[in-house]
Amino acid sequence: MAQHWLILYKGKYVGRPLDEDKSNKPKPIKLLPYYARQDEIEWVLDGDDTNGFTASIRDAPTAPGPPPEPDDKVFALLNDPEKAEKWYFQPVPEQGEHRYIILTNDQSENWVAPEEEGSQILCKQVTAPYLPHSIFEVKKAKPLE
Repeated sequence: MAQHWLILYKGKYVGRPLDEDKSNKPKPIKLLPYYARQDEIEWVLDGDDTNGFTASIRDAPTAPGPPPEPDDKVFALLNDPEKAEKWYFQPVPEQGEHRYIILTNDQSENWVAPEEEGSQILCKQVTAPYLPHSIFEVKKAKPLE
């Protein structure tokens, strides 16, 4: 059975809202409110620390935007799972327990939280030191009872 995870930024969930267009186009990954529904926010991480992880939400893997979508934002891929990114979760223990930078496969870019709730997660060039908006909390989801 797959492990289910939550990804948060400052107590707000990162996920895929249920309220989205019904096309087969890639769907934006957004910063959601703390009261988001469980099926909007549960992630499946498949992989390992060596080869990276495919991060999927509602059975759709994620990647920086495939053309014609902007490549500086994170999307769920409905039709092109072979284009999924292998993400690396780099621990940042000095920022607290379960804190990570989420890096692209080549580790040149990382997830960046937007300023506003409801806005899309960005994928920007890595900076040193890491910006505070680049640090996410990743923890196991509690099963529904």
